[in-house]
Amino acid sequence: MTIRRIPEDFVVREVLTSARVFSSSRGARDRYAVYRLSKQSLTTPEAASLLARRLGVRGADVTHAGLKDKHARCMQHVTVAMPTRGTPLQQTADERWDACFLGWTDRPLTAADISHNEFEIVVRDLLPHAAQEMARRANLLELTGTRGATAGRTLAVMNYFGDQRFGSARHGGGFAAQRLVLGDFEGALRLLIGTPARKDTGARRALTRALASNWGSWEAAMTGLPRTPERRPVETLAAGGSFADAFGSLPRSLALLCVEAYQSWLWNAVARTMCELGRASGIEVLTADDDFGAMHFPIAESIPDTWFTAQVPYFSPGLKFAPPWETAGRLVLETEKISLDALRVPGCDWLEFRAVVRPLVIQAQRFELRPPEKDDLGRRGRLKRCLSFSLPRGSYATTLLRALGQ
Repeated sequence: MTIRRIPEDFVVREVLTSARVFSSSRGARDRYAVYRLSKQSLTTPEAASLLARRLGVRGADVTHAGLKDKHARCMQHVTVAMPTRGTPLQQTADERWDACFLGWTDRPLTAADISHNEFEIVVRDLLPHAAQEMARRANLLELTGTRGATAGRTLAVMNYFGDQRFGSARHGGGFAAQRLVLGDFEGALRLLIGTPARKDTGARRALTRALASNWGSWEAAMTGLPRTPERRPVETLAAGGSFADAFGSLPRSLALLCVEAYQSWLWNAVARTMCELGRASGIEVLTADDDFGAMHFPIAESIPDTWFTAQVPYFSPGLKFAPPWETAGRLVLETEKISLDALRVPGCDWLEFRAVVRPLVIQAQRFELRPPEKDDLGRRGRLKRCLSFSLPRGSYATTLLRALGQ
């Protein structure tokens, strides 16, 4: 099973809540211009930076409500802090992105402004039995009867984080945040900027390879480093700073992401453990292997009612345990040999393990799985299947594909 053979195989459209409306003319309090940004083969920050340059504003002046996949065709929304007398371009584009002005607003968009994301995906390189297995699994995950949707087909799926969340776990070295809670700033920094990964490209590839070859020889490393924000820790070390100082000079967004990645991995472990414990009480599951731990997906008819409303929190200091995830949560902490109070970064009060909750089970609505077709880009005898669905904000289409057998 192959996804993203070409960007057109993975299309994402961000849909804002109906409460978010924009003014066609600028009011006295309207500081922000709203753009619909379409992109492919770019991360959201990369596309936002290119838009900022085109509009003549700082990169920090362009903010987004959510991050979208680099290896896909994506449509999302951004807000641009415009000068008082600034006039926004109505339309601007490059070969990998385009932006269309939608109107004015008095505050930047946030994740809470996203209603859901709509997906159209082509799954390729399927053997006939794998194409049939997708349909079988979809049937088992489908909500029916009083649990079913009033319109369209709906699948119930465990809300695991997808692999793209775990960028700070590199080549089996663990998570950078695991090192941070032990005060091992060098180990964390080396994982984040000095450990090459197969998927590194461009400046990121040059950075990790130069540092892997010259770790500890900071002056030598500096000669091969691209001028990116991740270069600052090396400059700090070359000037005689400590590893803690160097870590503190990373972009704070990157430091926060590495903590959230570890929290997300622990969250997945809790959800997986709940499924494993649930088997003893009759919960039937479909399983998919994953580099970051197996994913178990209960078939719809065996999901307990309490799971549909459960909000499972990230692990953080002071967390209060509660059913239905309490037993699984305690087992994960015991297995990982950590305590909630240990989830702090020494000397970095600004970097917190935040208390955030996440739905345990989500619904893939308006789900459609089209019949198998010959894969026009695949090997002889291979098939493709097209599917479409919508997911709540913060949920991963790749997790649904895991549930369907990827």
